[in-house]
Amino acid sequence: MRKPKFIKYGTALVALSFALVGCSAPAPTPAATEETAEVSQVSDSLKIGLIMLIGDSYYQGILEGLTEVADADGAELITATSNADPAQEAAAIANMIQAEVDVIFMEPAAEEASLASMKLIRDAGIVLICYGNCTGATADPANVDGSIQSDNTALGTATGDAAAIYILDNFGDSVSVALLNCDTWLTCKMRKDGFLQALEAAGITVDIVSDQEAYVIDKAVSVAANILTANPGVDIFWSANEGGTAGLVIGTEGSGKPVFGTDISTQIAEFVLDPEGMMQVTTGQDPVNTIKGAYEMAKRLIAGETLAEHSVELPGIVYDRSSPATTEAFLAG
Repeated sequence: MRKPKFIKYGTALVALSFALVGCSAPAPTPAATEETAEVSQVSDSLKIGLIMLIGDSYYQGILEGLTEVADADGAELITATSNADPAQEAAAIANMIQAEVDVIFMEPAAEEASLASMKLIRDAGIVLICYGNCTGATADPANVDGSIQSDNTALGTATGDAAAIYILDNFGDSVSVALLNCDTWLTCKMRKDGFLQALEAAGITVDIVSDQEAYVIDKAVSVAANILTANPGVDIFWSANEGGTAGLVIGTEGSGKPVFGTDISTQIAEFVLDPEGMMQVTTGQDPVNTIKGAYEMAKRLIAGETLAEHSVELPGIVYDRSSPATTEAFLAG
């Protein structure tokens, strides 16, 4: 079969940080109702559009996963990065519509601002699958054919459950916490809520001494350092995303302050395993199985089948300093 052809519209991938990469056992994908033979018949003629939000490790995993399945099927792949800008997103979508793609996989740049572009996709008769930040109107069956993404509340809860054990062992039932957020996106707020709810459920009283937006690593480093200077007595730090988590570790280096986070990358995995470091636990997403699940959804819809589930949420993977095998496997894989 022919190799997928790559055409990039808009700006190149940028090294911002919003999500993460992780690998696990294959995640469940929506089951077809019937006629699976038709799925394979349409796959070798597919023209696929992929819109990534930014260019961090998570989106590299998304691209790698989609490349693998597109290559196997001989499908053509067109990619673009919106850089979280609805205008860039709209331009990429216009190009993809003009290229007559069969399906677009999209992580919306913004809930409301992306709706007009999403409507253009549907009006053009193109299958639209949302694979992240699928909340509110962008997850509505009236606006998207299907959605698959991480269970974002569970990403926060999983780190919070592990953090609660650490806190109870080292600080007792009360703790002061500094947070780095990416609250621009509702999914990030869900992560933060999950983390704090897990601490509350464990009977821990939490004093939030700072809660600042910092999801790009360079900004997170300086924000973390400034928080530490202003609050030298803070007990622990937590971040909602990859860039913030890595920035916390770097910005608080040498302080002896435990760091908990969200997302995984090679850098963060190395922080978890560093015997001299303070990175304790992070919970990562599974981008490869996310986009493979989205691809299967699209093929079933193009074949005229009905999805068993319109919206699918995938569990995260916990990387804990106290149980290094999972982190070692991530680095090895």
